[in-house]
Amino acid sequence: MAREGQQSGTIIGVGRGQVHRRPGVLGIRQALVHTLGLLGGLLFIILGFALAWDNAAARWHFGDAEKVPAVVIEADYAKPQLKQSASFISVKLTGVHNAQASIDNVLLAPDRLSADNRVTVLYDASRPGHALFPGQLGWTKLMFPGGLLFLVGLVPAVGNGLVIGRRTAVWLRR
Repeated sequence: MAREGQQSGTIIGVGRGQVHRRPGVLGIRQALVHTLGLLGGLLFIILGFALAWDNAAARWHFGDAEKVPAVVIEADYAKPQLKQSASFISVKLTGVHNAQASIDNVLLAPDRLSADNRVTVLYDASRPGHALFPGQLGWTKLMFPGGLLFLVGLVPAVGNGLVIGRRTAVWLRR
């Protein structure tokens, strides 16, 4: 209990408004924690967008593309003895299109491709020279890790943003 003439650290209700004591060390720490939480959440949101951007663009460009049979012309691997991640894949579309295209996202391409392998690719005539494997277009590619990081960052950004907004509004009303 506070002595007479000395303020306590509590909020005193007076009519419609409230009288607040100046924030001490505890108030400054809470403000710092909420600010860091907001910045951390925003960082996760930005990372989520950055990691999901390529997959979202692929979904946008090849969402309505047709499946076309193709033959691999060239599959260049950085480490040919391992044949795990290609650095460049070029295919020749057979049938109606009879054109050559390169695979846009080679990191998610199937392993161990070599010349003369028969594959199926997604091809959109509005983007000549570009193709994508059908397995690269799933929603799971869009959600992991980009979508997951976005959702993880959304919770602290919204929560801490609301707390900061409320405290700022109370401070401005004084």
